[in-house]
Amino acid sequence: MKFLLIDFRNTPTIGYVRYSPETDLEFDKRTEFLNINNTIRDFKEEVCIIVDEYSGDEPFLTVALKKLLDSDYKITTKDVTNAIKRIDNSGKINSHLDREKYERLSTPIKAEVKCIEKYFNTNSSWDFEKYLRLNNVQYKDYQRVEAGLILESK
Repeated sequence: MKFLLIDFRNTPTIGYVRYSPETDLEFDKRTEFLNINNTIRDFKEEVCIIVDEYSGDEPFLTVALKKLLDSDYKITTKDVTNAIKRIDNSGKINSHLDREKYERLSTPIKAEVKCIEKYFNTNSSWDFEKYLRLNNVQYKDYQRVEAGLILESK
């Protein structure tokens, strides 16, 4: 499988990523871009993979990319690691919530190129939460990508 990869971390880049269990992840040469609408107009793909600062570090990112590329999954989730609090209108903490019951939506995500174009028609920079609000219908029935790692002993 070959997908367009748009990377919004640090300097925005665009290129391709391939994956198969036999060859592992393969990244084609990525090029820097300034204007996403002009850039994606040159690509005819319907689906792309978005990576940004929420994608996490290695090895989580590699595992999440493999699972996204090899499945129908659209979005990555991560366990919530910070304390969650319910706050009232005055700013006082009402209760501490059990973070085991919650997960955080994250990148990498599979996105339709037309949704990316629609987003950038009204926004000049990437904001994951704004993108999800604009395209929440695409992700309402997401499947969780669990990027848990299996440690193998030799």
